[in-house]
Amino acid sequence: MLSYYHLESLLPRLLAFLIAMTLHDAAHAGVAWLLGDRTARDSKRLSLNPLVHLDALGLAMIVFGPYGWSKKMPVEAMQFKKPKLYHTIVYAAGPFTNLLLALFFWWLYFFLPDFFGGASESITVEQWRVYLQYGVIVNLMICLIHMLPLYPLDGWYILKGFIPPKNQRWMDRNQRYALFVVIILMITPTGQWALERIYPFAAQFVMNIFSL
Repeated sequence: MLSYYHLESLLPRLLAFLIAMTLHDAAHAGVAWLLGDRTARDSKRLSLNPLVHLDALGLAMIVFGPYGWSKKMPVEAMQFKKPKLYHTIVYAAGPFTNLLLALFFWWLYFFLPDFFGGASESITVEQWRVYLQYGVIVNLMICLIHMLPLYPLDGWYILKGFIPPKNQRWMDRNQRYALFVVIILMITPTGQWALERIYPFAAQFVMNIFSL
């Protein structure tokens, strides 16, 4: 049985995290550029190079815990022709990309033997399948976490796109409290307790799909 939180899972988790967060941020930057905001592109964030997206503390957290993060993505909503709509689309692009990646890795898990002449029980296939499983789980986790309506996660900005301006101003005034909640989730025993239980739940959910 695979472990999804302990040290022996570090290499596949780390690789899955680098892929997931690089494409997550590149999706934000690419969609923003297509919709008229060049800020992320001019900041060298429209890139598939993980080094331009990595945050040192966020990378350390993936080593010692089930979740990490990348640098904040620079987006200027006023550069868009339709600021409210386009800003929402930009921030939805990241989690949506992770969902697509999870589905892709899930599909590849089952079709992998075809690339090795149908040898579904070979050692090579099983080794690659371990990495693909983590690819599904980590992308699913990042998608779910970023959809939480807490600043500075993507869900906070997505929610702002669906509420009236009066409520948006209330969110702007109180975003520091939402940030405080996120910090608690990341560094306190309470948050670690929750993350440690969400992570195996997502892992078990994926394993149940694989066993269908």
